[in-house]
Amino acid sequence: MKWQDYLQCTLVLSILVTACKKLPEKKDYLSQNANFNRKEIYEPVLGRTMLELTQFSADGSTFPMVFSIENARDLRSGKPAAELFQAVKVQEWQRDYTGLEKSLSEIEAKRVWVNAPFLEIRKGSGDFIFRAAPSSLIKTYPDTGYAFDVKIVNKGNERILKDFRLRPLKEIPYEPYEYDTYTRQRKIETRQPASGPVYRVPYTIHPSFLQKMHYTKDSLFTDTLVSVYFNRASETGHTLTFRFLDENRNAINPAMFNNTKWDQLLHGFNRRQTDSTVVYDVAYPIPLTGLKTAYAASGKAFCTFGYSRKGYGGVREDASFGLNFAIYEPGDWSITFYFRRNPIFNDD
Repeated sequence: MKWQDYLQCTLVLSILVTACKKLPEKKDYLSQNANFNRKEIYEPVLGRTMLELTQFSADGSTFPMVFSIENARDLRSGKPAAELFQAVKVQEWQRDYTGLEKSLSEIEAKRVWVNAPFLEIRKGSGDFIFRAAPSSLIKTYPDTGYAFDVKIVNKGNERILKDFRLRPLKEIPYEPYEYDTYTRQRKIETRQPASGPVYRVPYTIHPSFLQKMHYTKDSLFTDTLVSVYFNRASETGHTLTFRFLDENRNAINPAMFNNTKWDQLLHGFNRRQTDSTVVYDVAYPIPLTGLKTAYAASGKAFCTFGYSRKGYGGVREDASFGLNFAIYEPGDWSITFYFRRNPIFNDD
């Protein structure tokens, strides 16, 4: 072998040996500016499961990242807050709810009972899950509540975001709600009569809208002339009843609301109608999810009741009223509409 060939072979072997050496593992990047669009205080309402989208900003950090909750503690004492991770029995969806289900059994077949902690963070996104724990387990306002940290980890890096504040609120069984979210004192509403001074009265739930409803030939209903009451007769049932009362608190026959599409009013089943009530079998909560359906939007169910009559001059008038609402706790519930003046159903 010539000297030049020998050198050439040696050089090639040297390059190959060098190439076979393991290069140092490159660490992922984790920005010091990566953070959540965090609230000053997280205030989930107990008794319902809520997903809090934290809108994590990675600031160029390398995915995947893993999020975890660290050092959960009572804000006042600094002691560990083990109750935040105590398992509670809740229903979770196994298959998607569509709003097209034809029976209670079809709905219930899509969800199961599971034991899961009140507070959880989604490991891949950093979103918070607050499950339907009771206020007998979790401290609520006016207690100062809790604090916790969030650890972010990617390949070779980690960062701790400190001092997230958590101050849960007591259960709110339905909405609209007559009581203040924090104090649970009855709210006050201001009324402006057609003549005379403004006055203040205890707050009453009113319809979400009223249209062309007369109580005299020349007088239209305003929302303050109709009060709405929620009542739960049993905690274990699965029905919802609608009632309508005149100014003397006598039952108005639901058949008087002859424009109402009773079978499309809400996602309920097995409608039973009498001279005084309309009853449905329903699955709770109402609405079941935040999905927009034929019965709900923006986290509220909506029900519309209506009737048709000939008004002055023989003109056909379609009157209606409705309510946007939610019920978060199971049971045998009723919603009662009390008319402080008697609606005119007959033709003029």
